[in-house]
Amino acid sequence: MQKIIDQLIASDRFSMKLLYDSAWSIFSTNKATSDSINILRNDFSNNKYKQIAFGILRHAFLIELVKIPGIETTKFRTRWYSQLSGDPRECSFNECVEIAQDLVFTLTGVWLKNSENLEVLTLFLEHGILPYELPIDYVERPAINDMATKIHRKGNVVWIVDENVIRTLKLRQYLTNPQTSPDAVFFKKVLDDKIKIKTYLTDRVLTGLYKTNREKRWEVHPRSVHFSLRRVCIAIEYELITQLCAFEGFPENFREMLQEQEILPQAMEISRCPITLEPLVFQKFREELMNPTHGKSNFQVGHLNPLKLDDPNSLIAGHTPGNISWISANGNRIQGSMSLEEVRNLLKQITHNYENEGLA
Repeated sequence: MQKIIDQLIASDRFSMKLLYDSAWSIFSTNKATSDSINILRNDFSNNKYKQIAFGILRHAFLIELVKIPGIETTKFRTRWYSQLSGDPRECSFNECVEIAQDLVFTLTGVWLKNSENLEVLTLFLEHGILPYELPIDYVERPAINDMATKIHRKGNVVWIVDENVIRTLKLRQYLTNPQTSPDAVFFKKVLDDKIKIKTYLTDRVLTGLYKTNREKRWEVHPRSVHFSLRRVCIAIEYELITQLCAFEGFPENFREMLQEQEILPQAMEISRCPITLEPLVFQKFREELMNPTHGKSNFQVGHLNPLKLDDPNSLIAGHTPGNISWISANGNRIQGSMSLEEVRNLLKQITHNYENEGLA
């Protein structure tokens, strides 16, 4: 079976369906897991059952690694691929089987008996924005100075649910469902063209120890400052959408409805560019997104304190909800590689200089 998986992954055009047809029998025909598989078959439609199976195979056996040395794109690889030799993300075929079995047993044993968990899984299946997206995450990231512990191991790959995951998935649902959203097409485009990329995928980084380009943040090297757990990324998605809902001119009735459903906070101040402090205007953002000009964007997403190169111990580093914001093009140009504190101190000094010269 390992050789079959290797052959499928090595092909130029990867097919999850072919992987499912070839590899899922490890679990569906195995006495130890067949009862659990039958539970999934009976509890879900055929389409949702396959979505779950695809997602388990994806998260247990595969990783999207950036191609080297070009760092131009990513490609599905197995967790035992040679590029991962000696890497904390490496995992043998047999260990991947154990991870998948553990996910199946947990899902059908206790996890799905909780109605809240079932709701979250259903929301992921119906409103996912990433391929094969499921509420699966790592329990923890190995300590920065821990050179021995593997991140991809049985017991560290688990099903997740917390209050913020629930709110975020419900927010996706309300934004993209034509029956609840005032502009479902627009909000779907926001999620696909802005949120997905800036929240879940890495930027192109060609310097430092851990080069990356559009990898899932929880699949980059865990000692890279660009790493982030899936649930932290979900919290970032919620933060960015919440900020968007506070743009000047955002549909008031829709925002109030989301607040009534306790999906958005009750107190919300108008979103401003953190550098220029100018209000961010919803209608201008909508017009730009729906009628884009190539190479031009007046509404960007950036880290308030830019990710310091390969320094995850930095006090101002991190892909976290408290360190990310919508930012205007002018604000982004002014900030450059400076931290928020540095750029604000610079602006104060410039203002002081202008005042002293009588130019203010």
